[in-house]
Amino acid sequence: MKKIEQYGQLKDDEWDWFPWLPWWPPETRPPFKLYTKPEDIAPFFFVEHHPYALSVLLKINDGFQADTFRKVGLHGSSKDWETLAMGFIEEWEENNSGVDMFHFDSDEEIFCVYSQYIDDIALFAKWFRKMCNDEKEMCAFLERGFRKLRKPE
Repeated sequence: MKKIEQYGQLKDDEWDWFPWLPWWPPETRPPFKLYTKPEDIAPFFFVEHHPYALSVLLKINDGFQADTFRKVGLHGSSKDWETLAMGFIEEWEENNSGVDMFHFDSDEEIFCVYSQYIDDIALFAKWFRKMCNDEKEMCAFLERGFRKLRKPE
């Protein structure tokens, strides 16, 4: 297992730097302002990779929504969470900002989705957590995620 702060972390020279950001060098970027409160996304949590990105993590051994995953024949593994997130992200991309904004860096113990689009990933975390309160919605996004996995690129 990696250290928590390593999930979603790339080397400095691997990050993209967006030309529309007014800070150069990147280290001069002010601290992120997150309007999504930690309690609004718990048991998910943020890990900041200032000045580049923000990660949303979940410890798999917490067993969050394990019953819902079991009902559809899954275990609630990080891969199951990624499938759920893929379905959610696909709809997010259709209705919001664009494509290829979110990336995964999960392993057996941690689900991790990260993005350089700070406001989008923070809002994503809040809406994703809210969706997890609705079993029917979770199942629909899981199915959408599975369809996306089966779709040839």
